[in-house]
Amino acid sequence: MRVVIDTNVLISAIFWTGKPKHLLNQVRLGKLTLLTSKTLLAELKEILTRQDKPFRLSVAEAEQVVAAMRDLAEIVEPRQRLSICQDEEDNRVLECAAEGHAEWIITGDLQLLGLRSFQGMPLVTVASFLSHYEKA
Repeated sequence: MRVVIDTNVLISAIFWTGKPKHLLNQVRLGKLTLLTSKTLLAELKEILTRQDKPFRLSVAEAEQVVAAMRDLAEIVEPRQRLSICQDEEDNRVLECAAEGHAEWIITGDLQLLGLRSFQGMPLVTVASFLSHYEKA
């Protein structure tokens, strides 16, 4: 199953236990294909190093996390620029999903969740995805 996991969910999976970590572990086990892009990885690095966040990783530590994500993921390079959401970062998630032919977009972002679906791909929370995934 091909999924795009939004940066907010990845951050939760990296630093805390719970459903986001369980989701990322499914990627690590090869049960899900994580799709990402250079832009989304750059966003992850930027957030990891921000001083106003509780984790405040060094650049070197953030680069290690990004490298681990790069190793886990299939990197796609969107050719199409979208302008669907007001938040430009949300558009980058949609671009990645479209280019990578994702089946699901998993996010905690309320604006993205408000779309409900994009090009036939459901936009869901981690809990909703895991509920569906574990029944399949």
